[in-house]
Amino acid sequence: MATENDLFFQNSVIMDIAKKYNKSAAQVMLRWSIQRNTLPINKSSRAERLNENRALFDFYLTKEDMEFIAGLNKNHRYNDPGVFCEYGMGTFCPIYE
Repeated sequence: MATENDLFFQNSVIMDIAKKYNKSAAQVMLRWSIQRNTLPINKSSRAERLNENRALFDFYLTKEDMEFIAGLNKNHRYNDPGVFCEYGMGTFCPIYE
């Protein structure tokens, strides 16, 4: 499982790319997901973040940017369905058995 030290919001590669496009780290990560043809599921209760999360279609990441971000992969999970299944559904659903 990933830890707080594994979060990408402060990663230097992500931050450099975000600065290049004048975007936030979150916008870069969401754009990366979209350009990989995956649907990112984001959440926020703050109006400014909701608007920021939608402002992804006025820039494109270069092939080099995409490769730099893909190179950050450590094969870590950022959530454990076993944990939220127990809380949300009242049953434990282990993923590592």
